[in-house]
Amino acid sequence: MLKTKDKLRKIPVLLIMILLVLVWILPVWTSFLVSFKSAEDFVSQKFYNFPTRFAFHENLKKIIDIYKIQEHIISSLLYSAVGAGIAILFASMAGYSIVRLKPKFNFILFFIIYSGTIFPFQMYLIPVYKFYNSTGLYDTRAGMFLIYAAICIPFSLFVYRGYYTTIPKEIEEAAKLDGCGPVRAFFQIFIPNSVPPTAVVALFQATWIWNDLLFGMILTRTQRMRPIMVALASMSGYGGGSIPYIMTGVIVASIPTIALFILLRKYFISGMILSGAA
Repeated sequence: MLKTKDKLRKIPVLLIMILLVLVWILPVWTSFLVSFKSAEDFVSQKFYNFPTRFAFHENLKKIIDIYKIQEHIISSLLYSAVGAGIAILFASMAGYSIVRLKPKFNFILFFIIYSGTIFPFQMYLIPVYKFYNSTGLYDTRAGMFLIYAAICIPFSLFVYRGYYTTIPKEIEEAAKLDGCGPVRAFFQIFIPNSVPPTAVVALFQATWIWNDLLFGMILTRTQRMRPIMVALASMSGYGGGSIPYIMTGVIVASIPTIALFILLRKYFISGMILSGAA
């Protein structure tokens, strides 16, 4: 009898969860439907109607031929990989230094670096734009690597600092007895045990770089340098552009981040919990 009552009490919660799932799935489903439609179907049908013919491959060919979306995807892949990679390298070293080496004013140093996440990114645009113009970094891959790495380091440091506090000091002390110095301890003990926080940082920061529109639009000019989100924004053009083409581009652009999450899902939750980022 009690089990029956407990099941009945769970019904409203389950119904609400089902409703929320449907609300979340609806725009994703309609985006898929639109990407499969031809321009004629999109104009003549309701957005929830199934297409009369499968036109995804035609739409994909158009955005490759006309908008050169493959060039923007390559740029975004490079920016995400290099920007997140630089952030992981420097943030892990900074986190190890602050937690284990404990320099003077270590918390102040951490707060200064982490304060980069406090201010809105729009504040950086004018000084960074002027600096890039004066140094020749404007519209270059090196310039994009640097700005993305700089933006990603503060949050990455927060994750690594939280995770390194959970590693027992006894392990490091035992390594010292065997003649292991700070540099060797970092590369042979901390780095091999840093897979969970690295997965969190790689997923969050690579996804953020991939989805960035602001810096990609302001700090680049040529098609070869511009990331994927700038390409999708420019596809709208005057009058809204071709919606099936845009939705096809959106579907293609979402594949790398989904694949990255699937690849790192094993370490993602544990990394969030242990690093204190949850």
